[in-house]
Amino acid sequence: MIDFYQEQVLTVKQRLLDAKKISTQNLGPDKMLENLRNDTRKNRELNNEILGRELNDKRERLQRIELLLQEPMTTQSELERLTNDVKRLQKDCMVLDDKLKQNAPQDDKLAIFKSQAAMLIKKKE
Repeated sequence: MIDFYQEQVLTVKQRLLDAKKISTQNLGPDKMLENLRNDTRKNRELNNEILGRELNDKRERLQRIELLLQEPMTTQSELERLTNDVKRLQKDCMVLDDKLKQNAPQDDKLAIFKSQAAMLIKKKE
């Protein structure tokens, strides 16, 4: 809302400057009409450009919102199910890691690297 009023103030100031300029130049009615036509053409082009850009932005935003609305709603029970699945899979991974550790030979030359990789994986989680 403030932007709107600021724009109005700028417009009025510009008109005042234009009126002062015209009065100091002593332009005839034909020249003033030509200046008005040029200003009108310039304002129309700016208006079309700005409105066109804003319209395209609004259309893109509308499309994004429509896509979001078309997606199925995620229910609380679905979230709980997914959370339980994640927990179950984490437990399965831990069980498999334990089995790997138990089955690995003690003199394995890659054991150091495997433990480092396991620590990195845990840090990422």
